[in-house]
Amino acid sequence: MGKKIFIGGLLGGVVVFLMSAVFHMATQLGEVGIHGMPNEEAMRVALRATMHEPGIYAIPWADMSSGKSKEQQEADMAAYAAKYKEGPTALLIYTPGGVESSFGKALLNQFLFSLVGAFLMAWVLATTAGATSYWTRVLIVAVAALFGGFVYTLPYWNWYKFPANYIWAEIGTWVVSWFVGGLAMAAVIKKQAVA
Repeated sequence: MGKKIFIGGLLGGVVVFLMSAVFHMATQLGEVGIHGMPNEEAMRVALRATMHEPGIYAIPWADMSSGKSKEQQEADMAAYAAKYKEGPTALLIYTPGGVESSFGKALLNQFLFSLVGAFLMAWVLATTAGATSYWTRVLIVAVAALFGGFVYTLPYWNWYKFPANYIWAEIGTWVVSWFVGGLAMAAVIKKQAVA
């Protein structure tokens, strides 16, 4: 069964990587909800002048540092809630010095992520192969992707207000990619024939 896990995982990783590439490059679903910054150069100058540490920055920010009285914490939360309601709200992933842009390295990383995920799913399929049909194994892979979308992607909409169209495009493309990957993996990883 080890050989089937390896072949199924490798095949699944390649299929998922290629499917995600098609979704991102041919359909533009990978960019749904993402926009360029208006007046980008002025924004870059302002960011360089005021922010010096890399990180994820939120606007507004609720200062919940320790050492405050209960009344001060309540006042800070009320001020935060008022600013949040008034808007704007934003989440910024920031690197002050910039980084070298390497599309090739990013593609390699994405392929490795798909490959590791496929090997994990191949192991799951191998452990259930004796008790499942082909379509059940395919659905196991697709449902695992859907689970990941609901548990790990949907909270970004809930907590950080990522655009709903971005969230649903992310979940949808991953579920379809893993469904197609599952078609390939389930064909390789199956119950061994009785001799």
